[in-house]
Amino acid sequence: MIYKYNKLVRDKIPQNIEALGKKCHYYVLNEEEYKKELDKKLLEEANEFIADHSPEEMADLIEVVEAIKKSHNLKNEEIEKIRLEKKDKKGGFEEKAYLVEVEEENNNEIEDKNKENKQQALWEKLQETDSLREVQQYIKAVNTVRGFEDQPIEERMLLLTEEIGELAKSIRKNATNMSTDVNKQYSYDSIESEVSDCLYVLASVCNRLDIDMFKCLKEKEKENIHRVWKK
Repeated sequence: MIYKYNKLVRDKIPQNIEALGKKCHYYVLNEEEYKKELDKKLLEEANEFIADHSPEEMADLIEVVEAIKKSHNLKNEEIEKIRLEKKDKKGGFEEKAYLVEVEEENNNEIEDKNKENKQQALWEKLQETDSLREVQQYIKAVNTVRGFEDQPIEERMLLLTEEIGELAKSIRKNATNMSTDVNKQYSYDSIESEVSDCLYVLASVCNRLDIDMFKCLKEKEKENIHRVWKK
């Protein structure tokens, strides 16, 4: 009966077989074949140690590791140096840490978070005592963070018209006795919120046209002083 093995064996195995009066066929591997078979042997011995955590199986595993180090010309001193460096940087396995998962933000989430942080920082600088000019500069800075600084003027005007319409709807709902669509009555924000939106977009229009809101307001009010208001 012939038993097939087709694997790397320890150096004295063929002699031991023949000493028992048996015949075996083997050949000496070339260097490339030898390295590949050592890799297979490493997996074989590792699996055998996993199945039976015995000193004998550990000895077999270490023997293969020693052969691999020699075949690849890996020096013990260099290996030990790297091992200690890694242990110092990442630790060993003594504390039995078991990593379950890592939550990592993708690039879009990181970018959104950065934008949020920048807007938060600008908002915190906004004070009730700020002048109209300072408020306009705040809106310009926030628009830059949000990526709206190059929005065409026609789009800003369309948005301003839309926001004025929403302000009118909010006033109709909250400050008059006029009827509103019952299916949309919860769609309208507060008057204060809509006023804020209108102011924001109006300032955005002015910023796009390089108009100083305070300056134009003051100049216009100078004209209004001399106007007569009658019904």
